[in-house]
Amino acid sequence: MPPRDRVTPSSFIATHPRLVIVAHWATALALVLVFTLVLSRELIDEKAWRALLLQGHRAAGLTVWVFALSRLVLRSRLTLADSKAGLGWPQRLASQATQALLYACLLSLPVLGWLLTNARGQVVDLPLLRSLPVLLDRDLDLADDLESWHSTIAWVMVGLVSLHGAAAVWHHRIRRDGVLMAMWPGLRRRP
Repeated sequence: MPPRDRVTPSSFIATHPRLVIVAHWATALALVLVFTLVLSRELIDEKAWRALLLQGHRAAGLTVWVFALSRLVLRSRLTLADSKAGLGWPQRLASQATQALLYACLLSLPVLGWLLTNARGQVVDLPLLRSLPVLLDRDLDLADDLESWHSTIAWVMVGLVSLHGAAAVWHHRIRRDGVLMAMWPGLRRRP
């Protein structure tokens, strides 16, 4: 027997604004790049390649931070499709909590990485841009703590992104309510 709150595909009415969709998927691609670069680094022994991969990881991480800030600005200024219509309060709360935690991770991880780099006595150099300001003096004990936080929050974010993806699939396959399609690129807004 289908769930009571199941909605038919024809009830899907609107997509999010195009800029929101682009920012969402650009963030997702940047996150894939961030994780690919840092995990690939663990497979390489040559110091020069490891340094290059870490540099790319840092640049991609800053890109994630910029995208996250941009997304928050867009969300505050644009009208989004209601992705929580028909959900009970526990599901709404879970959705909002997951979203808030995802943004907290997206915003905090790049800053932690920046602080970690500085605590190791290094400067964050960005390709085609100048170096970021040094926020911390060299402190290797603090660097160890920051590395632990950075790594832990990164894996928490992997879990949250997985939960986010699973919820999108649940909306699409079980509820059939159009939530996934509202964020899918290339779809047009229905009247």
